Amino acid sequence: MINKNAENRDKWFARFMCVFIACCLWIYVMSEQNPIVEKEFAIPLASRNLAEGMIVFNVPEKVSVRVRGTRTALANMPESDIFAFVNLSKLSVGTHTILVNARFARGDVIQVTPPAVNLFIDMKKDKIVPVTAEIVGSPNKDFAVDSHLLTPSEVKVEGAATRLEALDKIFVPVDVGGRSEEFTVTQKPLAVAKDGMDMQDVTIDPAEIIVRTKLKKRIQTATLPVKIAYKGELAEGLKVTSATVNPFKVTVSGTPSAIENLKELDLEPVELEKISKNATVPVKIILPEGVSASRQTVDVDLTVDGTGAGKTNE
Repeated sequence: MINKNAENRDKWFARFMCVFIACCLWIYVMSEQNPIVEKEFAIPLASRNLAEGMIVFNVPEKVSVRVRGTRTALANMPESDIFAFVNLSKLSVGTHTILVNARFARGDVIQVTPPAVNLFIDMKKDKIVPVTAEIVGSPNKDFAVDSHLLTPSEVKVEGAATRLEALDKIFVPVDVGGRSEEFTVTQKPLAVAKDGMDMQDVTIDPAEIIVRTKLKKRIQTATLPVKIAYKGELAEGLKVTSATVNPFKVTVSGTPSAIENLKELDLEPVELEKISKNATVPVKIILPEGVSASRQTVDVDLTVDGTGAGKTNE
């Protein structure tokens, strides 16, 4: 007689073994087709739990995180699935060495590089600072910068307390290269430390300054000799034996381009037909365009001799 209980037990055992073997085969196949692998990612490093009114420095932009998971899980996985951070809870002003934490929902975190970072925590402050304009380049040689109108003339600078103590000035560069008339530009204000270095770690509000620059003409002076000229001839038998100019030099002024090439000043010609004896003749100075003089005329003192034949001795 066949024991039915034993027969049923054998059937269930056989079924269990089939399932067990199938699971083993599945695990084997999956481990061969989708093995556990490791991969390294460059992950942005976040700061968490920083106290209000504080600011942190020297936080690396990214850290290296090595994780372990199935090849399928790691393939084409976005970096956002890994989260790296430093916990800044209850930290005071000063330098701290903080462990870097990393989390990975699809597997295990194997290593973080660097495992810890050195940070500096400071109080966040702000202050109002005047803005100045600094000239870049040179205007047209006949012009000079007269004034700058900045809108606004002050800005709010925000940053770490120690950095604001190092602040020297806030300025906007104004390029006047080749300019000859008033102009307006919008520029970004820049912060400079007392050691002359740019300060990239402070915030300036507003971020743009309107600069209206006025130019003025440059005036140059020179003292130049005058040159006598004659027109016509003296009457028969007369001769100019000497001619002197009083003053013999005249001060003129004008733009550099108008003055720089002048070596002497011309006078209107002395009309010899009107001269019959020794005379002092007021003569007008001929001035180039854009040039003015300290006087409009000079006196030409002529000495006339009656033994000649209508000649002049220059």
